[in-house]
Amino acid sequence: MQHEAKAAACRPGKRGFTHQLRRDLTVFGNLRVLCLAAMLAAMGVVLGYIAKLLFGTGPLRITFENLPIIFGGVTFGPFMGAAIALISDLCSCLFSGQGPNPLIAVGSASIGLLSGFLGNYLFRRRRFFPLLLVELLTHLVGSVTVKSLALHAMGYAWPLLLPRIPIYIGIACCEAALLRVLLQSQHLIQLLEKVHPSKKERLTMTYDEAIAYIHSVSWKGSRPGLTRMTELLGKLGNPQDKLRFIHVAGTNGKGSFCAMTESILRAAGYKTGLFVSPYIKDFNERICVAGAPIGNEDLARATAIVRPVADSMADAPTEFELITAIGFVHFLSCQCDIVVLETGMGGRLDSTNVIKAPLFAVITGIAMDHMSFLGDTVEKIAAEKAGIIKPGAPVLWGGRDAAARRVIADRAAEMGCTMIATEDTPLTVREMTLSGTVADYGEWQQVRLPLLGSYQPRNLANVLAAVPLMRGAGLSVSDEAVRAGLATARWPGRFEKLCENPLIFSDGAHNPEGVEAAVESIKTYFPGEKVLLLLGVMADKDYRGMVEALAPVAAEAFTLTPDNPRSLPAADFAKAFAEGGVPATAFDTVEEAVRTAVARAKETGKPLISLGSLYMYCEVTNALEKL
Repeated sequence: MQHEAKAAACRPGKRGFTHQLRRDLTVFGNLRVLCLAAMLAAMGVVLGYIAKLLFGTGPLRITFENLPIIFGGVTFGPFMGAAIALISDLCSCLFSGQGPNPLIAVGSASIGLLSGFLGNYLFRRRRFFPLLLVELLTHLVGSVTVKSLALHAMGYAWPLLLPRIPIYIGIACCEAALLRVLLQSQHLIQLLEKVHPSKKERLTMTYDEAIAYIHSVSWKGSRPGLTRMTELLGKLGNPQDKLRFIHVAGTNGKGSFCAMTESILRAAGYKTGLFVSPYIKDFNERICVAGAPIGNEDLARATAIVRPVADSMADAPTEFELITAIGFVHFLSCQCDIVVLETGMGGRLDSTNVIKAPLFAVITGIAMDHMSFLGDTVEKIAAEKAGIIKPGAPVLWGGRDAAARRVIADRAAEMGCTMIATEDTPLTVREMTLSGTVADYGEWQQVRLPLLGSYQPRNLANVLAAVPLMRGAGLSVSDEAVRAGLATARWPGRFEKLCENPLIFSDGAHNPEGVEAAVESIKTYFPGEKVLLLLGVMADKDYRGMVEALAPVAAEAFTLTPDNPRSLPAADFAKAFAEGGVPATAFDTVEEAVRTAVARAKETGKPLISLGSLYMYCEVTNALEKL
């Protein structure tokens, strides 16, 4: 997938390794860190003294004196871990009146050094088993091997020292459990951030590290169910309960609705949050505040807050669940007044559906999509989308399917909610040109929208129908704010004009209803003309149905295989077009397909329309930029 390729490119290389080593050394220049190191060293001395009181001074005693050393190594890196170990060993010698033993000192230093290296470079996840590996390897080298050599040199026989192996395995298990508890404490994380800025950088990771972590989870997409999300957010303090939401679901049109609604609320003076999926070019676009994508540092910081909790869960969150939690954490930290929240897929079991009381819910429409997850009928899909309806929260139905409307209305009645339907108020389209749309809806006259697409008047009507719900929820939204917000609304990848000469457009149509809307747009903006098509889709889509819908407006098709393991091979798509009477050519690379299609558009003077999933949008626009 696009994001997987990006994640692979983001994984730290040798330069990042060297940079982190240098960063680990900077902790020695901070007085507060040195004070903390001294405290950890003192704690190690105290724990060692307690062990001597309880178990004596023999080689087989049980002791947790190395826990502060390992904590320091995992937290601040190998060099600080080694320093804490040496300070602790020196202080123990001073208090006991014994001279330092070089081999014992080397064993202690190796514990700090190895735990810091393993915990920061190899086993970075803060789950129990990675921490257990850090503990086991550290103790096997430092405590069992090096220190046993020192004890043997002091006169202890090897048979007497062998039981140290199971003892330290047990100690490692206990210390790993304690470390996991410590390292998932948000209060401790915040305290350590205050101690040293580089610690804050480590805890928030770099942007590249955050992206790589998000994309590294076992489940890449959706795995329906709210149990994991409820647990994750509960351990994070339920940030979503401190925010206000407009919750939006639907098969098509929900992204445009969210973009327009957020723009209106921002024009009304509110600090807005916007959560959408998928992103177009940059991952940060999925989480926006005040119209701007989340910054790299903010994304890294929010990810670091979520990560230790997610890593501690037995049933790990999915990628989308992680992103949703990161969004909630960021919106709360930014003190957003209102968040426009788009579901990922479905509604009832979507990870966004943990919110308890949205200001109101919106279902923009229902069509046949994601049928393997949501059901094989409109009614079943509508029932899943209706799962976002909460008791007492008004509902806006923006679709046109009568069967789906009945399902939504029944759910609203069951929840005691007021439901309004966009289609109950007349919509009149006054103008649709490549400059945008002008339409009337009910009492709203000559409302202008710059977004293109035959479907945008319906999306506009949905937003205008939602204005009374905004006001009913206590939001101060003037008519001027509505018009200003709509006039400045932007939503890429929806019949977006990418180039003027030749005319090139991109639309994220990837299901039958979306393709029908794209065909309608082509007929609206280029009546009587046939256009060139540049396409790539997933194999699980009804691509033959797409060909049937597109054939009447297609002069020629150029097919490609998107960078996704679920993609339909370009040759299969081209064959389907040829069988439908449309000349088609398949291409091995996006660059070759774009170059050929653009050349043909210049040669023929025909508009070029790029269709397919929004993930393909990035590939096509990047290829266009290289021409």
